[in-house]
Amino acid sequence: MLTMTNLLANLLSQTTPGYSLPGAFYTSDAVFNEDFDRVISRKWLMAGHIAQIPRAGDWFVFRVGGEQVLIVRENEAQVNAFYNVCRHRGSTLCQGERGHGKLLVCPYHAWSFGLDGALRSARLMPEDFRKEDNGLIPAHVRTLHGLIFVCLSEDEPEPFDATFAEFEPILDYHGFDNARVAHEGRYPTAANWKLVVENFLECYHCAPAHPEFCSMHPPEALLAVGAGPSSGPAEAVERYAPVLEAWKAQAEALGRPVYTVDDGPESSHLRALLQRTMREGFLTETPDGQPASRLMGKRVDWDYGRMHLAFSPFSHIVADNDFAMLFRFTPRSAMQTDVDITWLVDGRADEVDLERMTWGWHNTTLQDKQITEDNQDGIRSRHYRPGRYSTQERALITFQDWYLRHLADA
Repeated sequence: MLTMTNLLANLLSQTTPGYSLPGAFYTSDAVFNEDFDRVISRKWLMAGHIAQIPRAGDWFVFRVGGEQVLIVRENEAQVNAFYNVCRHRGSTLCQGERGHGKLLVCPYHAWSFGLDGALRSARLMPEDFRKEDNGLIPAHVRTLHGLIFVCLSEDEPEPFDATFAEFEPILDYHGFDNARVAHEGRYPTAANWKLVVENFLECYHCAPAHPEFCSMHPPEALLAVGAGPSSGPAEAVERYAPVLEAWKAQAEALGRPVYTVDDGPESSHLRALLQRTMREGFLTETPDGQPASRLMGKRVDWDYGRMHLAFSPFSHIVADNDFAMLFRFTPRSAMQTDVDITWLVDGRADEVDLERMTWGWHNTTLQDKQITEDNQDGIRSRHYRPGRYSTQERALITFQDWYLRHLADA
């Protein structure tokens, strides 16, 4: 019987640069466990936005793999994260997806914990029992311009500020600190997390699969950079460059910070940032390109552009001038991934056209769910063989190199 080290070594030896991975990478429970230990648990994952817990005592549950993390608002300045496990005998502490309370009370034996995680009450315990030794187990948590991140590493996590400080100017400009939640969408997908990520990092499938998405964007942009920087053929990037440069000058004149981040496989989180044009005449990603809400953040006028920002393969933002979407691809098991979208608008927005605002990405994500689940079903076949990547899937090679390096290094 192969040990886990030998199994991974065997699978790694079967990989071919420029091709998709061997099937076990997408189907094996053993590989998923290694993914969790070596990759998923070591990264800062975007769990949500502070607008989802506006009051002290508000909480929600963020599920990763088999873990549940409580995200709790302690007070105006402090957000905490704890594993959702009572310290008595391990019962799930908080039931459901979200709630509110001055204390976190276990429904099993009524142990209660403060919003700071400290044990407040435990009935009929022996005299030598110490409440201070039985507080909730914390998870690493940080906030950045209203966005909440957690890391499940048992060790010291990778430095948060050094990793993400480069994004602060654009997050500040978009006004994420003061945004409010307009809508939340849930699209649980019966597929391995790598298939979900790979689908999001290529636009080779956009024309055949996404009529709504394609209707809002210039074809030359989708070909060149439709799934982020370095995602399309090099010659298409070169042809689109003059259009992009002209738009950048216009957008910068309106005060928008315009720059690009394009991490390589040697990076810790595989970050990316691309800002580009919308389809001609389109102000935003709605059916007719007309606004669904007021301008977000520090904007003074419409600049006909949009942004795609990746904190990691698991956590993305797509932002238009009037609304933004937080994308979370959260691995749950070998063939199950939570796909969640949170639509944000400016905190001062009083009129929002939800139907038009959600139209594009709701339909696109339903389509992605279907094609990714079909992809997973095909890979389960004994006749699956790794396939050659196209020139419009260059970002998948970078992602694969990044992922395999993490497995090998760990």
